[in-house]
Amino acid sequence: MLSQAIAFLSPLILTPLIIYKIGKVDFGIYVLVLGFLGSFGLLDISLSSSFVKFISEYYHKKEKESLLAVINTGFLFYFIFSLVVAGIAYIFSDKIISIINIPPEKISLGRNALSFGLIIFFLSSTFTIFNSVIIGLQKMYLGAIASFIVNCLYFTAILILMYSGYGLLSIMITQLATSVLSIIITITIAKKILPELKVHPGYFTVKKLKLMGSFGVQMQISRLATFASEKYDEFLLGIFTNLSNVTFYNIGNKSAGYGRLMPLQFIAPIAPVAAELSAKNETDKLKQLYLDTAKYINTASIPIFVFLIFFSELILFSWMGEGYDISALILRILAAGYLVNFMFSVPGNSIIPNTGKPKYQMYEGLIFLSVNIFLSYFLIKNYGIFGAAIGCALSVLGSSTYTFFKSNSFFNANAFKVIKDILFRPFLLSIISALFCYGIYFILNRVNVIGTRVYSITFLIIIISVYSAFYLFLMIKSKYFSNRDKLLLLKFLAKIPLFKIFIKKRISEADED
Repeated sequence: MLSQAIAFLSPLILTPLIIYKIGKVDFGIYVLVLGFLGSFGLLDISLSSSFVKFISEYYHKKEKESLLAVINTGFLFYFIFSLVVAGIAYIFSDKIISIINIPPEKISLGRNALSFGLIIFFLSSTFTIFNSVIIGLQKMYLGAIASFIVNCLYFTAILILMYSGYGLLSIMITQLATSVLSIIITITIAKKILPELKVHPGYFTVKKLKLMGSFGVQMQISRLATFASEKYDEFLLGIFTNLSNVTFYNIGNKSAGYGRLMPLQFIAPIAPVAAELSAKNETDKLKQLYLDTAKYINTASIPIFVFLIFFSELILFSWMGEGYDISALILRILAAGYLVNFMFSVPGNSIIPNTGKPKYQMYEGLIFLSVNIFLSYFLIKNYGIFGAAIGCALSVLGSSTYTFFKSNSFFNANAFKVIKDILFRPFLLSIISALFCYGIYFILNRVNVIGTRVYSITFLIIIISVYSAFYLFLMIKSKYFSNRDKLLLLKFLAKIPLFKIFIKKRISEADED
């Protein structure tokens, strides 16, 4: 969570500064270059999506040879894949840049930014297997420490460069330097927690490549859907409108995406645990894991997205200043889509693929893609930036609803009971809390109390505190949390040294109960 806090605060602070220093056009180039790199990564049949599952499975089965075969097969595949893709993309870089409506005087800048991006793509893609080792062995906290250090260094470097007057290329160079540092730290950690780790072509096997490829092909559709939701619309905006709209959309989408950061921390440990329980055929525990995941993730995520929907204007004005009303509306629409996604899709997709059955996530991706590709194309062409947000949100609604009913069927759970017992209460109480706080915001805004960014930031902090406290109060009063939930929370807090000495006795008493 500490690592994600810096990952959240870094772009939150840097994005308005970067846009102010390099301008909306250069930032639009930056966004689209990253989008191109993301599209190149889609050519890998999603082999990396299988890493955590197979690493965790073979590690807990103590099958050393199979474990090393997976790691080395994955590493060698991505080394060759990344080298070929980056090389071809570099050769055709002029044609790639010409697709976007870049002003003639910015073409050279775009070409150079893409070149640095390709180097970053090659390095991060090639060495991704070592981060999967850390996750698969359930040592995510070590990776989080590394991420925290690297993000702090990146934040400091960009801050200095922007205030020193450097431009877009300095950002790309900094990303390259921090990528190299992150890789070095990740490999060191992976070697420490898995001393028998070796990298040698002799461990490469076609059998393991086919096994991981079969899993990855089904996950590929889901990755395509994720890419479509994040970058496809930006590409169309760059083609049919202008780079400023790409920036406005990116700001709105990024704001909605920030709402995922805290809830996603619950998901990180789920994948290797699901793989382990599946390997041991513990179906009852898998079902309980699904219900717990749905409960805890949505307890945290629903109020966040409801808050983003109600207070989008205040958030964007506090963060970016004036002139981002369009982004505020985009935020509101996309946050509604994310809300549905977390309620209906995320719990099942956090577990089922890691049991060796990724087909439901694949079907969800197919539904999303088939709707989004055509719907967004039509809406963007005719309605511009707002069409992009509406197309994405409607696509998420349809695909997530499918996944929700399939997930409950997979775990033999009653879908309507899950809605009634797990999802309805946090949703209703979030709405009540938001309406209460929005009433205060509406009155103060009418009398022009929130007139400057300083006042709006101060008020935003206050309203978040009031909203959170009121929501938590209502949840406790509604008796949403069982004694088991409270015990789990106490055991979680006991792992934090600051709380341990105060709650050790309470855990003992709760265990006896």
